[in-house]
Order: sequence, then structure tokens, then C-alpha cells
Amino acid sequence: MENEQAKQHFPGKFNCLDAISNKSSNRSGDVHVKTNTGLLPSVFALSLVLLAMVPWAEAGCSVSGGCGSRGDYWTATAQSFIDSDVPLVGVTAGANTEVSTAFTSSFKAGQAAIDSANKTSEGTVPKLEGVYVTPGSRADQFTNSDLLKPLDAVSPDELVLDVSNRRSSGEAHIRGAIHIPSKSFFYENGTLRSASELSELLGNAGISREDAVMVYSDTFSSGEATSVLWALEALGQKSARALDGGLDNWIGDSLPMQTGENIHPSVSYSAIPINETLVDYDYVKSGQAQLVDARSLQDYGTGKIGNATFVSPERLIEGGRLSPGKDLSGAFAVLDMNRTVVVYSDDINKASLVWFALQLQGFDSRIYSWQDWQEHEHR
Repeated sequence: MENEQAKQHFPGKFNCLDAISNKSSNRSGDVHVKTNTGLLPSVFALSLVLLAMVPWAEAGCSVSGGCGSRGDYWTATAQSFIDSDVPLVGVTAGANTEVSTAFTSSFKAGQAAIDSANKTSEGTVPKLEGVYVTPGSRADQFTNSDLLKPLDAVSPDELVLDVSNRRSSGEAHIRGAIHIPSKSFFYENGTLRSASELSELLGNAGISREDAVMVYSDTFSSGEATSVLWALEALGQKSARALDGGLDNWIGDSLPMQTGENIHPSVSYSAIPINETLVDYDYVKSGQAQLVDARSLQDYGTGKIGNATFVSPERLIEGGRLSPGKDLSGAFAVLDMNRTVVVYSDDINKASLVWFALQLQGFDSRIYSWQDWQEHEHR
């Protein structure tokens, strides 16, 4: 009886607890999360005590992540990326080696981090973060939902790309997903790697430019998925979308998961760089575009570029996923739909979240580096 009363008062909390605690795995390494079974009485008792000690309001998701502190290479790499003429890159699979977690060009996505790739292991289901979200399509809530992947539109023909930076061996992930940490797409200072480097990275992982790719990370609010989505757009990926709500949303709908690693045969990736994704110092300085500052409010108050408008990435997140279109319209009310918007930050993840929200609202948005601006201004 106490359990049922608790669930009536705190339905959202118990949905999350049920989703996390009730899971099963089969011999193939798949994990299914169930939300309709009960917890042990002792666990409920402990939960009641804990719930009484915390506020009723759900905690909001915060934007995490951090890039380097310098922008020395932004202009050079941006221009070389824009000017690059990348041919078909033939990639040969190499021997399995340990994958470095550092921001280095030696990272090979197609190589296994452990010898037990494709083998079943004792895995864990990541904890749900933020508010429990209801699966389903929200396409009609946005002006342009082409980059958003709803759960009810997931196709078995799509290639699933897990870009979580905190994924550990044996931890459950979406079934069939290939893992490439989002930090592998960028240099230490947050600058996008060259088209040739990214072509090799993706080709080694078994991804071609013609693949339809669904990108996700542990939590949507981290900006890991949107930063990689932006990188794929810059490469001219034929079809790429970010999973609405990330892994939290997937778990919440009890969709199939897996603990084994997925290694695909290497392929050739032919990049066709898109110029309208990133900009350089001269373009920003010209005043042609509207500017949005996606850094912290404290940093914005200390110094900004021109008459930039401050937009907090946290304001664009609700219940673990992007806020509804009507709320985004309010956040971008001062911006002109007919002019290009350049989003800048010292953190590519934060900038990409705002870039993504602007894209869904029909804006022509691009990304720039605060570090690059600082370096040019202090010469």
C-alpha cells in the first residue's frame, strides 16, 4: 500500500527507478529495459525516505563538456577545410590496438578498444538523467525538423552512431551502434579536424557519406550529439539526424540495447565539404551576420563580439531534450529570420546546441570560435 501511495505522489520518480532497476540480458548481449515491474519493499522504503529529503521539482539538465582554451588553428583549419578537395579515401582495417582517449590524430575509430569486441559481456544500463520523457514524434513542433530523429521514425536501415565520451567497456548502448567519441572529431582547442582526417575516422568505422546516420549520446543536453551532427553536415553527409532526447529517451521507451561492441568493415568516405557550416574571423568582423553568444552569462558580461545576443544553451533544454518550438521562438525572438546567425562559444558542444535549435526553427545558422576571435583581436 505504501508503495502504491508513493507512486501516486511521485509517478515520474518511480518511472525512472523502474526503468533502471528492471532490466534483463540475453546471450547475444542485448539488454531490454522494462518499466512495469515492482521494486523490492526495502528499496521502496529507502526511496520514500530519500524522496522526502529532496525538492519536488525535477532537476534540470545542464550543459557539460569543454574544449581547449586556444583558437590558434581555427582560421587556418577552417579555411583549409573549406578549400579542401578530398578524393575518395581508401581505408584498410588495421590490427586491434588500444584506443587512446586523448584528443590526438592517432585515434582509429574502426579499431577495437578491447579484445572482446563483438562478445557478450556483463553490462550495465546507464542511469536516466533529467525528467522522464514521453517518446514520439515532435516534428510538427518545429519549423524545420529535418535534423531531428524521433523515436517513432527509427529505421533498421539507419546506421546508429554513439558519440558519448564517457562510454566504458561493457556498458549498455543502443543495439547495433558504432561508438566514436565526439571529442575525436575535434582538436584540443575545439577546432574541427580536417576533412581528410574526418574521412579516415569515419571510413575506418565503416561509415560512408551515403549512409543515413542517427547520432546520439548519453544525454542530449551534453551537446556531444549536436557537435558531431554539425561536423557531419560540414562533411556533406547525405543524411544525418540527432536522436530526440538521446539515450535517456531510448531507455525510457524500453527499446533494445546491447553490451557487445560493434565493429564494421572499413569503407571509403568521400567528403564534400559544405562552406555554409563554419565561418572565419573576416566574415564575423564584417558585420554581415547576427551574432549569438553561447558562453556563460558571466563571460558574456565580461566581453562579447560586437552587439551579440546572449542565449543560454540551458534555456533551450526541457525534460532532457530540446524545448518545444514555441519556446525556442521566444528564445530567438530578437533575431531576424532573413539574416544569417553565427553562434560562437569557447565550447563547441554549447555552440552546437544553439546552432541545432536555430536550424530547427528555420534559421541559417553557423558556428564560430571565441578563441579565434580573441587571438585575432589581440595581435
